[in-house]
Amino acid sequence: MLRAERAARLAAEAEAQAGSLLIEKLKLTIKKLRHEQFGQSSEQGALLDQLELQLADLEENAAQADTAAQLAAEKIAVPSFQRRRPARRPLPEHLPRERIVYPMPAVHAAATTDCASSART
Repeated sequence: MLRAERAARLAAEAEAQAGSLLIEKLKLTIKKLRHEQFGQSSEQGALLDQLELQLADLEENAAQADTAAQLAAEKIAVPSFQRRRPARRPLPEHLPRERIVYPMPAVHAAATTDCASSART
C-alpha cells in the first residue's frame, strides 16, 4: 500500500516536472517569436497565438498536477478506533430491575389543567 502511494506520488511529481519543462520551452519559443515580430509573416502571427493558447492550457494542467501531487503527499494514515471499556460496571444481579413510575401530584395536576383551560378562553 505504501509502495503504491509512493509510486503514485513519484508519477505525479514526474508529470509535474515534465509539464514545467514544456512550459519553459514554450515560453522561450514565444519570447523568440515576439522578438522577431517586426519582420513576421501572417503565418508566424498565427503560430504565436497558437503557442500562447497551448501555453495557457499547459500551465493550467501543470497547476492541476501540482495540486494532485500535494494531495498524494499529504495523505495521513489514521489509526483504527479501539472501543474503550465502559466506565461503569453493570449492576449486580441481586438488585431489582423494575422501573417505578410515580403518579403526578394532585396539586401539580390541578395547576396544569387550570392553565390549559385558561389558555383556551
